[in-house]
Amino acid sequence: MLWLYISLGVILCFLIASFAIVTFMFFGALRRKSQNGKSTVDTDSLLPEFDQYRDEVRACKKWFLDQEPENVTIRSHDGLTLRAWVLEAENPIATVLLMHGYRSRGLSDFSCVFPFYHKHGVNIVVPDQRACGESEGTFITLGVKERLDCKGWIEYINGRFGTELPIIMDGVSMGASTILMATALDLPQNVRGVIADCGFTSPWEVVCSVLKATKAIPVFPFAWFARPVSRIFAGFGLTEASATEAMKQCRIPVFFAHGKKDLFVPYEMSLKNFEACASDDKELFTVEEAGHGLCFMLERDAYEKKILEFLKKCGCENVPNQ
Repeated sequence: MLWLYISLGVILCFLIASFAIVTFMFFGALRRKSQNGKSTVDTDSLLPEFDQYRDEVRACKKWFLDQEPENVTIRSHDGLTLRAWVLEAENPIATVLLMHGYRSRGLSDFSCVFPFYHKHGVNIVVPDQRACGESEGTFITLGVKERLDCKGWIEYINGRFGTELPIIMDGVSMGASTILMATALDLPQNVRGVIADCGFTSPWEVVCSVLKATKAIPVFPFAWFARPVSRIFAGFGLTEASATEAMKQCRIPVFFAHGKKDLFVPYEMSLKNFEACASDDKELFTVEEAGHGLCFMLERDAYEKKILEFLKKCGCENVPNQ
């Protein structure tokens, strides 16, 4: 019997150690990295591919802030103060809600697209997602709670600009998954379309994908331990929401984009979301050489043309041809 007790002890020690490791990894990956309540991490410090575009990103940030956008707040469904920048267009044809990616800020992820939207008469609303930038929150929840924040921002937009002006949800990376998941919520009818760039299928699948990519940490049991850890410490479930499942009931136009050399979120995830999408008007735009979040930077002219065509599909009036 001694060998049985020894075996059980070894197994128990392994499970406890695994749970502790997963908890440590979870806090490192999803807990806010901040100083004085503000995030100190940004996309261009996470992804080396952005190095060659840093000067342009900073210049476009400066351009945006020089337009004197308004800094606004809303209260989330669970009591957090969320912040966003709002830049109104003259005679707007639509409002775009821009949801940024993992550990980033909207001012960085969308800096280079601000002049494009503003030039073409689109109101810009660009939040810092929870636990990022100047918004409150302790944990990033990979789109699960953020999708409800997205709905909150839509309610803010309609309260400010009215319910007749079309709303386009535009997201990159985790922000793309956030807005895809949000389509399954009861959204106002003036939410006319979704632009999802390099989004993942679900929190659970992206966690498994990241672990597989490390080639050092086995998916089992570590990903499975992440499920109770996320529930215990951050109050959300990794299988609680899915972009792919949301797409099965989506009826509004969706424009997907993904680079085929994305090493962070596999291209196949956007392909899976695209194939699941029930909308009669959907398109998948791919760039062969693009890494994560770089489709716009590598194929800007083609991307901008596609977005203008998409705005027309979404019922936006007076969309210019270029």
